[in-house]
Amino acid sequence: MAAPTDRMRFHAEARRERYDAIVIGSGIGGLTTAAMLADTGRTVLVVERHDRVGGYAHAFRRGAYLFDSSVHMVGGCAHGGLVGQLLETLGVADRCEFTPLDPCYRAVFPGLDLAVPTGVEAFIDAHEAAFPGRAHGLRALVAHCRDIRQELRAAAELPSHIEALGASERFPTLTRYRRATLAQLMAEHEVDPQLQAVFATLWPFLGLPPGQVSFVYWATMLLSYIEDGAYYCRGTFQRFADVLGEAIKERGGEILLRSVVRRIRLNDGRAAGVVLENGQHIDAPVVVSNADARQTADELVGATALPTRYMRTLRRLTPSVSAFVVYAATDLDLSARGIEHESFVYSDWNHETALRGIGAEIPSWLTITVPTVSDPALAPAGEHLLILTTLVPNSATQRWPRDKAREVHAILAAAERHIPDLRNHVLFAEGATPRTMERYTRNTAGAIYGWAMSPQQVGPARPSQRTPIEGLYLAGHWTRPGGGIYGVVASGVEAARTIVGHASDIDRWKTLTA
Repeated sequence: MAAPTDRMRFHAEARRERYDAIVIGSGIGGLTTAAMLADTGRTVLVVERHDRVGGYAHAFRRGAYLFDSSVHMVGGCAHGGLVGQLLETLGVADRCEFTPLDPCYRAVFPGLDLAVPTGVEAFIDAHEAAFPGRAHGLRALVAHCRDIRQELRAAAELPSHIEALGASERFPTLTRYRRATLAQLMAEHEVDPQLQAVFATLWPFLGLPPGQVSFVYWATMLLSYIEDGAYYCRGTFQRFADVLGEAIKERGGEILLRSVVRRIRLNDGRAAGVVLENGQHIDAPVVVSNADARQTADELVGATALPTRYMRTLRRLTPSVSAFVVYAATDLDLSARGIEHESFVYSDWNHETALRGIGAEIPSWLTITVPTVSDPALAPAGEHLLILTTLVPNSATQRWPRDKAREVHAILAAAERHIPDLRNHVLFAEGATPRTMERYTRNTAGAIYGWAMSPQQVGPARPSQRTPIEGLYLAGHWTRPGGGIYGVVASGVEAARTIVGHASDIDRWKTLTA
């Protein structure tokens, strides 16, 4: 997935022997934390094993083609949205060009092809028009989504999640539905079964079908797109990651690439720094892990240094799904065919059977991302890029060297049902397996959302940014609030706030709430 880059200089060792904070991993959550800490004047070191920053937001080149590895679109990039606020706070908003996506996405089902617009009222109107006389309960359902989001924003200002859970009068919707699934809410509002399927079109972005995914997190994700707007970062989302990296370095921070942390050092039971694979010892009173939470505990700290109860919780939590992705190029004029930036193509109306794993001759569904609709410069003139994605359960045990070529063929065949004659016009195609995801990010089994996004594993049920070890913190999709770019930005903001202190006098941070 990656190719050599000259984007940043490599050096073998950190320049200092001591920093105020060390961040392990340069995913968007880790970069957000590091940039905000550097913004306070703290000396910050980011250690990254890859040759570039970004984690799942990194991009790679294949000849004349430039592909995003995983991220397709993000909500909240304009002024007032979480991502936009972060970049404005850091003074680098003018360095990222976010292209609005409207329609936000296209939902394709048997006999239905719906272009879904941004804007809450436009979203509702489009669904009502697609289901005349059958949209009962839809407005009330969307209203509950908005209530959830507003209450979560208010709860984020409280000192602890426990306090929010105890304030049922102030947070009635959140209290009532915090353990509910999306399917339960749709059933409660007596939404038409086919409209339920269409309303739930975006479920692959959270990795669980409606009967398993957290309604609370679903509501947050949906509103981040249709209320705040959906956006693509021109030049790929690598640019977003690079801009955060630039903000860190401009504030005196350092990013050490192609470097591996061997272990996190402890002194009298608290974080004291790290040891790199090359043997360099670096001191810091604060260490933030943007890495896999279990690997942080087991490999970097050592399970015996953590409370038994904490380790029991980590071992009980279930990682999310991974993905099989085909990166392709075609000379078909996809814009002329009306193909949008993001399409979700389903061959039936039942989402609950969609996570059967790899092996079917042709997958029953996939997402089709055509970034060149929004950013033609990613490919030569007259050509388009395709990123075709289907999810793989974390229980899958494929032998990927054997299965990879067959699955690439099957996914291209599935895409051809929506884009006729596609396979006769493929100029390039390459597959990425869960093993590929794991190799580049070290996330267990290539998990793309950290812990699975079930009601039992979001919000307070997810590990906190603060660990039982003083000075050791978590950021990214293995901590609160959850996965996705929007979620990991929120996690990084919360990690930085926790380290600095919620009662901080840094006024410019006060607007940064999910």
